[in-house]
Amino acid sequence: MTRLEIEWPDAMEERLRAARGRLEIAGEALRAMSLEARSNSTARVLASWTAPDSPWRRELVTAVAADSPFHENTVREGLDSALRAWKPDVLVTCVRRELSAVLQSDELVLSPFAWTAILAGGNIPMPTMLSVLLPLILGSPVLLRETSNDNTTAALLKRSLEAENETLARAFEHLAFKAEDPAFELMLEAPCIVATGSDETIRSLSSRIRPDQRFLAYGHRFSIGVLGALHRLDEETIQQAATGFALDVARWDQTGCLSPVVLYLVDSEPSARQFFAGAMSDALERISAQLPRGEITTAVAASQTTERTEARMRQAANDSAVPTMSFEGEDYTVVLEANAEPRPAPLHRFLRLMPVDSLEELTRALGPFRGQLSNVALAGFSPDEADALRLGLMAFGASRFTTPGRLQTPPVDWPHDGMPLLSPIARFVQSD
Repeated sequence: MTRLEIEWPDAMEERLRAARGRLEIAGEALRAMSLEARSNSTARVLASWTAPDSPWRRELVTAVAADSPFHENTVREGLDSALRAWKPDVLVTCVRRELSAVLQSDELVLSPFAWTAILAGGNIPMPTMLSVLLPLILGSPVLLRETSNDNTTAALLKRSLEAENETLARAFEHLAFKAEDPAFELMLEAPCIVATGSDETIRSLSSRIRPDQRFLAYGHRFSIGVLGALHRLDEETIQQAATGFALDVARWDQTGCLSPVVLYLVDSEPSARQFFAGAMSDALERISAQLPRGEITTAVAASQTTERTEARMRQAANDSAVPTMSFEGEDYTVVLEANAEPRPAPLHRFLRLMPVDSLEELTRALGPFRGQLSNVALAGFSPDEADALRLGLMAFGASRFTTPGRLQTPPVDWPHDGMPLLSPIARFVQSD
């Protein structure tokens, strides 16, 4: 006999209200813990994920590989490398650094939000994990609306919290529903809301937030690599840079905000550019054997085909002193452009190399993207040149500078979008 299941139109609203009710009760116990106790317990949870033999990480690799387009090897390497960079003791130090005024004062105290709503975005697990842990440290229970591309991270994180501290675990609830569901409006009633998504999504949300609510938004960002005069570098250094950037591109198939979309080649001779383009192609070919690219949609495949075709046409035209050159593999594309003219970025291991004659020309090329830059990997610059470049790129939003091969593995306390970890979602009260 077939079982008839009926989903009432307001079923998710009822589930969300029930979750909020449980969080109200759990919040009392969470706030009864000291800040230090919450911080140390959360660090132990993080340690259970970063341990070399972490069962949580193994289980997440299997789940993400099964439910996402990524290849299992790519998921495993991406999670292992990212979580290795998340040191639990660094998180504790970050808490003490950012909240030192509270820890050292008898007049200033934390006043945690009654609950925090997390509107997750993207398909990479690490941002979701961290966004949940931070409010718990501050004493604010968390209700997470899962991203449609990841329905496994939250459940595993909940279980790891239960294994370490039941009080933390009870203060975390997660649900999955569409933005069109009436329950979404209930999420927007939270006194503190953290959202990740496209700029369009963030604009829509911000127009619905009251002035008395705290709203922390992470919109569209992208990352780049910048290489100094290649003709001054020896072959080994160029090969190392290419290998590092190939790893940055292959991790998560170039789909995260920390993935390099383009590499700018500053003040480099044509022959050196061509040599580096060949080295990048070889490096991506090698890494594909270890970390195969995952499945891509028909739309992505069509976009890549279009951009490959246009690059070949520009190469055939050969109407520039430094012509376009295209290097294509089964699951990657490297295009050495003749100039830094903005072009579409199909991603999924499609990398453009763009020459610029000077740092001034680089800033002009980035002009249309002011405020959208995230991380930058630098190679081939003198210390003075690197300092000048960092200073210039900060104006475009860059919040972290690193080296090739490390774009996708920031430390746990890096200032995402230029902001501290905890302060933007913390509330303080002074009594003098």
